[in-house]
Amino acid sequence: MKNKMSNRYELTDFKKLSNEELAEAFIFPSKEPLTVKEKQEEEEFWQERRKQFANRTPQQQIYDKLLQLKFQLEDYIGSNQYQAVLNFGYFLNEYVNIQNKQDKEFAAEIDVTPAVFSQYRNNHRKPTEKFVIRLELHSNGMIPALAWFKLLQKDKEHEIMTNTGIRIEESRHVKNRLEFAY
Repeated sequence: MKNKMSNRYELTDFKKLSNEELAEAFIFPSKEPLTVKEKQEEEEFWQERRKQFANRTPQQQIYDKLLQLKFQLEDYIGSNQYQAVLNFGYFLNEYVNIQNKQDKEFAAEIDVTPAVFSQYRNNHRKPTEKFVIRLELHSNGMIPALAWFKLLQKDKEHEIMTNTGIRIEESRHVKNRLEFAY
C-alpha cells in the first residue's frame, strides 16, 4: 500500500512541473553526426567491451548462460502460449548442458539415481517437490523452485485443457449436472 501511495505522490509531483521543466529533465539524443573524436571514443569503447567479453572466465560464461536460461524460463512461464518442446525436461537438459556435466555427475550432485534423473530429463516421470527444491539449491537460488513448479504447472494446464478422453471417461461419474440458459 505504501508503494502505491508513494507512486501517487511522484505522479502528482510531475503535474506541478511545466512542460519545459519536464523536457529539460530528459536527455534527448543528438541528431547531428558524431565528430571524429566521438567516433573514435565510441570505437574504443566497443573494442574494450568486446575484449572484456572475450576474456570472461569459464565461471562467468556459465553464469551468463544460466542467467539467459533463467530469463528464457521466466518469459515462457509468463506467456500465455504453450510450446510442447519447452517442457520441464528441456529446461533441465539446458541447465545441465550449460554446466558441461554428464548426467551421472549431475545426478550425484543432487542425490538422485542416474535412472531417475534420466526419467525427469526425458519427461517420463514428473519430478518430486524435493527434486525441484534441490534444483533451486544447486543453482544457489538463481533459478527458484517456484519457476520450476510453474513450468510443471504450465504442462499440467495444457494437459487438462487438451485431454478430451478424460472428460469423456469422467462424465460417467457426474449426475445432475447444472443447466443454465445462456
